Amino acid sequence: MEGDSITIDTGGTPEQDKEKGHHKFGIQVEKARSHMFSVLHGLSDHVSIETLRPLTTFLGTKGHPFRVSKGAFTSPLRGLEEHDKKQSLDMIQTRLSLNGAFFLTNYVFAACGIAVVISLLHPGMLFVCSVVWGLWWFHDYLIHHEVKLGPQNLGTMLSITHRSTILTVITIVATLWKCLVPVMSCIIVSTIVILFHACLRDPQQIESYHYGSASSPPCTDEEETLVERGDAT
Repeated sequence: MEGDSITIDTGGTPEQDKEKGHHKFGIQVEKARSHMFSVLHGLSDHVSIETLRPLTTFLGTKGHPFRVSKGAFTSPLRGLEEHDKKQSLDMIQTRLSLNGAFFLTNYVFAACGIAVVISLLHPGMLFVCSVVWGLWWFHDYLIHHEVKLGPQNLGTMLSITHRSTILTVITIVATLWKCLVPVMSCIIVSTIVILFHACLRDPQQIESYHYGSASSPPCTDEEETLVERGDAT
């Protein structure tokens, strides 16, 4: 009819839609942070001083602290036929799983040591990380305390959501700018060192700790069969 008008509800103003977007982004950041803490908590359940193996056991030294015992590091494919690829892969996987479970705490300490060394070689990264950490600390302080600069309350100059978004962007830029290369170097070096040790450290040579003991993961029948086949060949 003439004179009638149709009103379309857009669901909110552009400012409200933008505020909802910032809120959803903040929720995603909190979920990622919670997931990271849950993973670290699960890892801490398996990593403890009680499961830290002695350095002599980890390095395979005997009698002399800097002399590696004979047979401490051997190829997992020793004695296998070249054409038996399936058994070769099973032997490698078995040794990686055994050493990975037995030396888990040692591998975590080794990765942390590598991370410390690489971090000390990149002082610029340490400075940027300190600045970013300080900004996040001040952001959290403004949430729980009132800080005034003259008559102006610093906590009300920007909303909590806007501050979180800005700090997240700064953190991402700082990570890509100063932390990407050191972090990738740490991951690559740690992976190479851990895989090298886990692949070559012979489980049968360990005398002080045995995989069949209560404090260590027991070997399954399949794993024992694979080890026996390797020795028989």
